[in-house]
Amino acid sequence: MEFRAKVNDELKALEDEAGSSIFIGRSKQIHDKYGRDGALLLGFLAEEDNYGKYVYLDAIAPHVVFVVGARGSGKSYTLGVIAEELVNKNPNVASIIIDPIGIYWSMKYPNQDEAEVDALIRLGLMPKGVEHVKVFVPYGVRNKLPKGTYDSTFAIRPADLTVDDWCLTFDIDRFSPTGLLLEKVLTKVREGYTTIDGKRIQPKQEIFNIDDIINCLSKDEELSSAKKGFKADSRRALMSRFEAAKSWGIFTDEGTPLIDLAREGEVSVIDVSFLEENVSSLVIGILARKILQARKLAARKVSMKKFTDLEELEADIPPVWLFIDEAHTLIPSGGKKTPATDPLTEYVKQGRRPGCSLVFATQQPGAIDTHVLSQLDILLCHKLVFDDDVKAVMKRIPTQVPQEYKNPRFIKTIPIGHCLVGDRSDTTSRAFLLKVRPRFSQHEGRETRSVDTEEAMSEEQVLETLVKMVKKYISDRRRIHESTLKQIVSTVNKRYKTKIDAATVVSRLLEDGYVSENGYIALERESEVRDEEEKEKPEKLDKIIAFKPVVDESLARDLVNSIRKKKFLGLIGKEEQIVGEEVEYWPIYKVSYKMYKGGGYKPGVCYVDGISGELLFMSKGKLARTKGLSMFAKLGKNQRRVIIALKKGKKASAKALAAAIGVTDTTARTAAEELVEQGLVKYDKSGKTRYYYLATDFHLPVSIDTLPFTGIENYLILQELTEGKVRKPSMERSYAEDIPAIYGEVKIDDLSVIYYPVFKFTLAMDGKKREVFVNGLTGEIAQA
Repeated sequence: MEFRAKVNDELKALEDEAGSSIFIGRSKQIHDKYGRDGALLLGFLAEEDNYGKYVYLDAIAPHVVFVVGARGSGKSYTLGVIAEELVNKNPNVASIIIDPIGIYWSMKYPNQDEAEVDALIRLGLMPKGVEHVKVFVPYGVRNKLPKGTYDSTFAIRPADLTVDDWCLTFDIDRFSPTGLLLEKVLTKVREGYTTIDGKRIQPKQEIFNIDDIINCLSKDEELSSAKKGFKADSRRALMSRFEAAKSWGIFTDEGTPLIDLAREGEVSVIDVSFLEENVSSLVIGILARKILQARKLAARKVSMKKFTDLEELEADIPPVWLFIDEAHTLIPSGGKKTPATDPLTEYVKQGRRPGCSLVFATQQPGAIDTHVLSQLDILLCHKLVFDDDVKAVMKRIPTQVPQEYKNPRFIKTIPIGHCLVGDRSDTTSRAFLLKVRPRFSQHEGRETRSVDTEEAMSEEQVLETLVKMVKKYISDRRRIHESTLKQIVSTVNKRYKTKIDAATVVSRLLEDGYVSENGYIALERESEVRDEEEKEKPEKLDKIIAFKPVVDESLARDLVNSIRKKKFLGLIGKEEQIVGEEVEYWPIYKVSYKMYKGGGYKPGVCYVDGISGELLFMSKGKLARTKGLSMFAKLGKNQRRVIIALKKGKKASAKALAAAIGVTDTTARTAAEELVEQGLVKYDKSGKTRYYYLATDFHLPVSIDTLPFTGIENYLILQELTEGKVRKPSMERSYAEDIPAIYGEVKIDDLSVIYYPVFKFTLAMDGKKREVFVNGLTGEIAQA
């Protein structure tokens, strides 16, 4: 039974028009402008009065989100949910996850927890890996790890560290003799020095390594001088620390460029689980400092575009959401400092304007630096055990807390996967209880039981799991395309290091009664076998609404006669004969909706063919349809924008596409290249520039309002039928409901089904039969 909290205080929050969803961290002004764009689905309300309302977190504006909870309560899981949503809902930002326990690499794989997969399906969602995840591990450990668990390495330049960074990392008093020696040696390496034997070492400026520092300590004339230098013991002790630093595996001369870590629409997982805490703090501090500096510069450049058209003013990195788990080790309370403390404090204090967001989690809310806590605007509190931690949360929660939630016992008994939400924004009246949605991707943060032994899955077990996954997919969607099945098999092979062929999975499915038809694997009851049964016994209908035929049956027969196989010159060979003809009724979804435009919602209606998935509309008194919509609907938001932009012109570079669709060059190029991989777009090359153009002929409206839908029922005559053969839709109802949402924020009011007549002719020759369909409204050959 689902847990439902009982609260007397009414919850007032920013809602959508239907009242089915609430939005936190968002102003009404932003919501009126963007609607559901940039809104992250966290889960749903778990309170008696509003149970089941979806809860969305704003991702348009920068935020500081604090996630707390005892071990195993779900805080790391919640970080993963936010990251999943962000990459799907706001591809214009970069996500960087600092992973101190090595669990987020699994985001690229679909969720395999059976209970969570079932919960996803009940919500109308499906498990899927996050496509754009890149896992970085320290440069020095790259050869010790399985290749499938990381994608690239990261390193930092010694030149990026300040004297304070080194002192905090080495636990050296900044103004002790060793601290002063450290400052001096770094200056000498940058500016050059003279060795004991009189040799001049040239300035290294900002490109140097640890060995350069060690050499300076051991060979510099001034540092070694008995009068002006430092004691040999001090120099040897510092050299010893730098020798140890070489073993950390994080330093290279060039380091990893920030632009490689902060990419639009991608998640970069920085796995620091192989590093000591002080070294991890060093890495995170430098990263936070560099992000803030880069975003300050980027924000300045964007502002300058108001005054100049110079192309070089393109921002280097996008706005960044930085995720940090186990944050109490980095920004501790009580005046303690790590190499990450000052950079993270500045990040949250100065990051709002340049677009820097922080999501940080901890088991110990009372152990976090108050300078950071003072900046939070969203707090998500999972179950806590200790009184001090409960008090720390209640002290920092940025909103009113109902009396029912103030009782420490409540926080200590919050069910796993639930959390108390505090929202600083004026649109949310009080704290409320949230049930976090299931993860799309695999979560590796679950406890490992020491009494269990890990058993590797055999290839046969993996195969059985694959077959089960595909069956679940087909059960939910009626069928699966062979390309999708191959992608699922490939993902599982990478996860379990197996070499299962997709054909083997198909073979198992066929053995279990599934059928392969037209590139799809489908359930037997919805395949040709079922169709054959329906031919023998017409389905009796209670009542349907259908259009009357516009085309005479004799004209349809004449069309079929013109295309059937005939004798050569009317004399030689065999010819097909029409051996059967009847009328079927095929479905059209009529979708009534309201679309947000100009400060309010305006009513609209569209008609979606339930077989082809195309939009139907009237053109010059006849029924017409779009082309390529079913393919277009499956694309991502930026990919669709590129298609529409290319429809307006013949060819365009990434730069031109970026200007046309209002994104950066990188985002436009990525979307275009993804379309190239799918075969929908091609390109010509001129020098280093690619010019993209459509490879598929799309006939689609730029706006759904431009199609004359309302005329359909005025031109065509409706009738009621109580018997006849009805063809089942190939497209789900949810597909039809999603079509208007391609063109803007919508609220679906109603969905009904109207049918249209199709003449079915059966042709036979040499004992072989085939079926030909003629659309009774247009007189054209139709495809089932």
